[in-house]
Order: sequence, then C-alpha cells, then structure tokens
Amino acid sequence: MFAPMPKPIKFESRSQRRKRNGQELRLAVIVSLSVLVIGLVGWPYLKSSSDGIGPLSLLSTADDPDQPFLDLCGSETRRNCVVDGDTIWLQGEKIRIADIDTPEVGEPRCQSEYQLGMEATHRLQSLLNEGPFSVEPVGFRDEDKYGRKLRVLIRDGKSIGDQLVADGYARTWSGRREPWC
Repeated sequence: MFAPMPKPIKFESRSQRRKRNGQELRLAVIVSLSVLVIGLVGWPYLKSSSDGIGPLSLLSTADDPDQPFLDLCGSETRRNCVVDGDTIWLQGEKIRIADIDTPEVGEPRCQSEYQLGMEATHRLQSLLNEGPFSVEPVGFRDEDKYGRKLRVLIRDGKSIGDQLVADGYARTWSGRREPWC
C-alpha cells in the first residue's frame, strides 16, 4: 500500500511574514490596551472577597444598595460621591456633614488649607467605604442655605465626623466657619 502524501510545507515570503507579525503585534497591543483601560476604569468598583481570595464583586459599603461605593466627585452627574471633607452626594441627595467643618478645596484661602482639605476629602472617602453607616438628621434644621441636607453620619454608634476630628482633618462644628490659614 502507498503511504499518505505529506502535507506540503507552506513557505511565506519575507514580506508576508512581516505583514503577519505586524498584524499579530497590533492585535496584542489592542488587547493589552483594552485590558489596561478596563482595569483602570473598573478598578474603583471592584474589590476582593473578605478573605482576599475569590472572585471580584461590585464594591459597596454594605449589602444595602442605598450605600454604594463612594468615589470622589468629578464632572459627571453626582449621585454617590465625596465632594470634599464635609460634603457628599448619596443617592442623588447632597449632604453636608453637620457636626464638622473641614478646610475648603473649592475656594481655599491658602495652599495649606487646600492640601489639608484634599487630605480630609480622601480620608472621608476611605472612612465611608469601610462599611455601612447611617445618615441621621440633626437639630431642627433640615437644610443649609445652599440646599444641602444637614446630617450626621454614624457607624457603630459613633460619628464619622468625630473620627475626622480625631484624625486631625476636621474641627467640631461651632456654628460658624473658622479660618484654616
């Protein structure tokens, strides 16, 4: 009997090989950049399971969808984010943390006020994303003159604002703003 004919070896010209290698390189670059962009955009919304092992899940401060992960506010529609050290948006409602005052970041009077204000903003974001908290009215006023809801944020029976004061990023609210410069 006859042995089967071997498949013919296909030879590429140098220009064909360069073209194929270029296409493969472009595809690899596109895939790598896509993974990078997805990772950078999606990273704030992902976290590991509590033991650090396991699948990623949407990040929230609680099992309650009313307390999602709070990112820093940007130019997008503000629904759930941290504006500065004493103002947040939660479920589309602007809330002024009523028991503290933090340095301004929007219109600071000096560089040190701006710097401390940014640190307070990041610390507040970190504290709020540590776990569930409640939003409670305080006093007899519901809103300030800017239309922000006046509320105290509580976790485990303690004010999150008091934690910012203890950390050195805020002052207890005295009823009026004090200078930071």
